[in-house]
Amino acid sequence: MSLQIRLGRRINSLAENPRPHGIKKLSSEEDIYRLRVGDYRIIYQIREKSLLVLIVRIGHRSDIYRGL
Repeated sequence: MSLQIRLGRRINSLAENPRPHGIKKLSSEEDIYRLRVGDYRIIYQIREKSLLVLIVRIGHRSDIYRGL
């Protein structure tokens, strides 16, 4: 299965469950979470009041956190 398909499925699954097993809340920011997909990370924010999951960044684990 291609990486794009795997990432797309994980992003789409956040609509049903924005806090799935295996996520980690990033300590530096409020309501910013990390979801692992192989060697890649999806950084996203949950906005409870507007029922919104905002994808902040998608990238390889070696450089995803730079400038965050």
